[in-house]
Amino acid sequence: MARIDGRALADKIFEDLKAKADSLRSGGLNPSLKVIMVGEDPGSLSYIRGKEKDCSRVGVEFSRLLLPSGSSESEVKEAVEECNGDPKVSAFIVQLPLPGLDPLPVLSKIDPRKDADGLSPISVSRLDAGRPKIVPCTALAVWEMLKSEGIEVEGKDICVVGRGLTSGRPISAFLTCLNATVTLAHSRTRNLEKYTRRSEIIVSCVGRGHFIKPDFISSGSVLVDVGFFMKDGKLMGDFDPSCFEKASFYTTVPGGVGPMTRAMLIYNVLELCSSLANNQNDLS
Repeated sequence: MARIDGRALADKIFEDLKAKADSLRSGGLNPSLKVIMVGEDPGSLSYIRGKEKDCSRVGVEFSRLLLPSGSSESEVKEAVEECNGDPKVSAFIVQLPLPGLDPLPVLSKIDPRKDADGLSPISVSRLDAGRPKIVPCTALAVWEMLKSEGIEVEGKDICVVGRGLTSGRPISAFLTCLNATVTLAHSRTRNLEKYTRRSEIIVSCVGRGHFIKPDFISSGSVLVDVGFFMKDGKLMGDFDPSCFEKASFYTTVPGGVGPMTRAMLIYNVLELCSSLANNQNDLS
């Protein structure tokens, strides 16, 4: 068994991203990321601080637009339209969750040419059609981690456990684009172990601490942990650590997909900025 170190891999990728950001700036472009956030959820604020640090690390201009808790859907949409029309913003995201609001009407207003998270309906529909321009960050992170160890996905049986908007669904769609045979399951799937045991790669995005037990997996499986759960101040993933003894490769929480997801966000920001340099303005 071998652990895939997400932090170490992200550090290497950030070096390449810094070089790309430098190249864009030397070409007269200014890669930037803006974050729209509603309320002051501590977890979201911590995540945004991490994004700001990452941007500083590679030379991407960072800004944030903090809206008060209780903001209406129309007010958040107005902020999105402001970012769409601001030439100084090359990419932006709407930090989820949006307290008290349905995110879909808001995400539908994002210009796909600035959609750093790849979650606007146009970006999602392109992914579902097998023709993505911008891939959601967590899906990219999972793929990059598998590639780093030479783990092929084409033709493989893969079970993605979890159907969330930012993780399970886009991961499933992207792996399908890469010619994997994907089963999308979730916490309420009957006889879940039937699907996980037959899979060569299991990606879990449920967010329940140690939800996946050793009897759910077959020896030699690749285990990618995307879920996270806090208990008694300790962060844990979906896989019970005893699962790793049966795995050929595995990722952990923390130190796995999380750092890579942040790196992939910066990757998407630079891709969107680069598309302007190459006159590839139509991402819709």
